[in-house]
Amino acid sequence: MRTGTLVVVLLGTGCVGAIGGGGPSDDSAPGATDDPAAGPSMMPGTGPTSAAACKGGIPAAPAYLRRLQPEEYVNTVRELMTAPTAAPQLEPPVGKIISQLEVEKLSAAAAELVATKGHLTFAPCDVAGAQNSMCADSFIAAFGRVAFRRPLDTAEKTWLRGVYDQVRGLQVTPPVTFRESLDTVAQVMLQSPQLLYIRDEGVVDRSLPAGVRRLTGYERATRLSYLFWSSTPDKSLLDAAEKGQLDSADGVRVQAERLVASPRARKMVKQFASSWLELDGNASHPNLESFEKDKARFSYDSAALRTAWRNEVESLYDRVFFEQGGSFSKLMTSTESYVTAALAKMYGVTGGPTTGSAWVNLNPMQRGGLFTRAASLAVQSTADTQDPIHRGVYVFRHVMCQPLPDPPVDVDNTPPKPLPGQKVSTRQLVDIKTGGGVCVACHSVVNPIGFTLENYDAMGAWQTTEKLTASGVTYTVPIDSTATIPATDLAGTTMGGVGLSQRLAASAQARDCAVQGWFEKALARAPGDADTCLVDQLKTRFKKNDDLRDLVLAIASSDAALFIKEVTP
Repeated sequence: MRTGTLVVVLLGTGCVGAIGGGGPSDDSAPGATDDPAAGPSMMPGTGPTSAAACKGGIPAAPAYLRRLQPEEYVNTVRELMTAPTAAPQLEPPVGKIISQLEVEKLSAAAAELVATKGHLTFAPCDVAGAQNSMCADSFIAAFGRVAFRRPLDTAEKTWLRGVYDQVRGLQVTPPVTFRESLDTVAQVMLQSPQLLYIRDEGVVDRSLPAGVRRLTGYERATRLSYLFWSSTPDKSLLDAAEKGQLDSADGVRVQAERLVASPRARKMVKQFASSWLELDGNASHPNLESFEKDKARFSYDSAALRTAWRNEVESLYDRVFFEQGGSFSKLMTSTESYVTAALAKMYGVTGGPTTGSAWVNLNPMQRGGLFTRAASLAVQSTADTQDPIHRGVYVFRHVMCQPLPDPPVDVDNTPPKPLPGQKVSTRQLVDIKTGGGVCVACHSVVNPIGFTLENYDAMGAWQTTEKLTASGVTYTVPIDSTATIPATDLAGTTMGGVGLSQRLAASAQARDCAVQGWFEKALARAPGDADTCLVDQLKTRFKKNDDLRDLVLAIASSDAALFIKEVTP
């Protein structure tokens, strides 16, 4: 196939496209509308959560421009090319400007995808025949609508028809075939910024306040699809956008419910769970799979066991979200666990699976909810012992959304170790190290939360005593996991991890934090001042129905997801 060579020839002749198209120009007249379908049905405030009753107006934020992540690109081209096994290798975006290496990998991916021939199904004629300009135009419009997630504008049709004409006119031997012409056009589109980037432009709508734009149906379809499926809109979603069915919040909700009902949405929920639990690593610790543990102490550790850890918490979040009413309370207190034989043994479960994985019930005196599971506990530990400081900080910041200042730049972050002659517990060592000076204010709040989790060692296994070593001498001390939490609505004396989980299940602040976490996931931004009223509505709704699934759908069909703010130069 000569398609790659033909593309190289074309790239030497000029640009291969710009991100714009399909939206209004920046100099649209104030009060004008760029969409003849604009009308009362697109007024804000028609969905289950809106700013209609908020004095602050529509919670619109500036539009963003972002490049597809490698997984999103793979999912997109598999859908576009109907090539379910296609696996182009791209690197995660680094920086705002695409690198030469990324360009080369993108070009190789486009050539690989064109070889699958999936794009040829968009041609309404025999591609083995002679050059056919009318068929080429139809192909460009049909393939472009799916590739660019919207109909092509006039400039884009002209540009891509120019690509076709250039290829057709090349003086090469043997002459360029009609199929090669279409292959080259497709390869150019697969590398175009219109496919590679997501950019919201919106349209001016005179029914909206000045400075606010309404996202088009196609832009709304794109947001929905990449949220729930990490992929390009399917035909049903594009057709809904074309018919104006996404012009209202209620119409968006209908499509969101369709997408979340698909098995494809389950990966989104599992990815959220892993991200929320910090299993993919961050600046303070590596990911779950590469977090180093003491091999001498934890000889049973294995790659398969760590896979089971992740699968357990992802499966629990998935099960609660899709099968158990999305109950936040259930997520915090469930004793159900999806275990392998190795994980069942670690948890002390009898009658577990001998092969594969199966659902079992854990000891309710030892386990309850996500934060008593090995995955969460192991990444908030050291290599050889539990880490009440990091466990407490994690819950305080990420489960309760409470602000916590960064530690002093000269803080000693080394895990406390017993001195010669000492026979003290990890809890006592932490109290000794953080009980005075400038550190005490924060640690008096976060340490007690971490102390409730002392019954779980560095691997997340249950322990009633712990072994420590001082100057080569090993000693054993009993675990004390009862603590008095002084702040937030968790305040009070709490007994162990199960007690902490029960307090989290009853916590209004933890529910509010879950709203914020899903808001950031759904809209790719943190709530701003303009979102205050909407977020308050979401929090009230969530506290009443305790339904994570409804929360996500409500955010996806809210005014914050349907409108953007104009950015003035």
